[in-house]
Amino acid sequence: MMKFLKAFLREFAFPLAAAIVVIAFAIQAFRIPSGSMENTLYDGDFLLGLKFIYGIPIPFSDDKIPISKPVPGEIVIFRYPGEPEYPDYNRKRYTHLINALMFGNFFWDNEAPDGSPKLIHYADGPKDFIKRCVAKSGQKIAVKNGRLFLDGVEQSLKGQGKYTEKARGKSPRDYLKEVKVPEPGETINFDSLSTIDLWWIRSLMIQEMPDSLVEFGISLTQNGQELQDYVFEGFKIGGDKSASLNFFRKLARTGFFENPNLPSRSIFGSRLVGYETFYGHQLEDLEAIVAYENARFAQGKSAEELEPLKLAWQVLVNGKAVSRYTVKSEVYFMMGDNRDNSADSRYWGFVSTRNIKAKAFIIYFSLDETSRVELLKPWTWIFLPADIRWGRVAKIIHRI
Repeated sequence: MMKFLKAFLREFAFPLAAAIVVIAFAIQAFRIPSGSMENTLYDGDFLLGLKFIYGIPIPFSDDKIPISKPVPGEIVIFRYPGEPEYPDYNRKRYTHLINALMFGNFFWDNEAPDGSPKLIHYADGPKDFIKRCVAKSGQKIAVKNGRLFLDGVEQSLKGQGKYTEKARGKSPRDYLKEVKVPEPGETINFDSLSTIDLWWIRSLMIQEMPDSLVEFGISLTQNGQELQDYVFEGFKIGGDKSASLNFFRKLARTGFFENPNLPSRSIFGSRLVGYETFYGHQLEDLEAIVAYENARFAQGKSAEELEPLKLAWQVLVNGKAVSRYTVKSEVYFMMGDNRDNSADSRYWGFVSTRNIKAKAFIIYFSLDETSRVELLKPWTWIFLPADIRWGRVAKIIHRI
């Protein structure tokens, strides 16, 4: 029995414990799911990130022992901003168990009702993203005609990425007014912020305040009275349905349409919308709709007869409106190397230090995005040798 126990500890228990420690404190595995980082990283690249570079995790807490900070030019793995760190914003109720890479996250529900499962599979989040850090706190960034400017100086891709110069417009991909990346200790007053700026700060607050419910409130008034379910007949979202104010309100406050509780997403008409498919600049659509409605009301009426619609935004913390926020830690601006095919900080805003997870280090495996191999179909594994990108295996990322 003693021999068996020693063998078990030597061959199984100790290696497993060592692997758990390494995974928890040293490395993170990541799979590139899209072409947003081409030509540096490709869809189908599997890589390892070094966690300890940006801080050693402290056991049984969300804090880290600081080591270094991301600097512009580094490729960083981070948790998607604007998305709750824990389901339903409830850190006390849910315990994070494991990030299963392509299979999502698993949580333990400490307050699951009778008959409901304790183990929760949260397939849609929180997601880890990978982008290049292009700016940090205190720096000013802008995008003009698809080109990146840092502190007024145009930044080249230096052969690391690609982007196509076709038709340019006023989308975040092509145009971003100069913005200053917030600094730790800086107090931001909301009164003078645009809709997009306020949405970005709300996202930053979510990252830095994981124990609080941070919402984005929308108010529409007419003649001094708040309208609860106003329907904008001239604006369509999904199928042939008209959009109501209630639709925008639910989306802005929680990130989901109907229910902020995991793991569901709701459908409005034929369009599926969640954290990853809704961006702050889309709220400007509502401002344009209100202006259109007012112009429609104005037809054939005198100024005395007009009762214009008025729209206002506010940030709420645990249901209470706030008018300012003091930034707690370093903040970063992330972009994909394939700039015309990347949803990044131009769309969803800043990334807080709290969301930084690892520095991309090495590609340990690479499978062509058109591969015929399917994990759950063993007979397709015969194509594996032909579909592996052998030339990318064991490549150090910062040397690509």
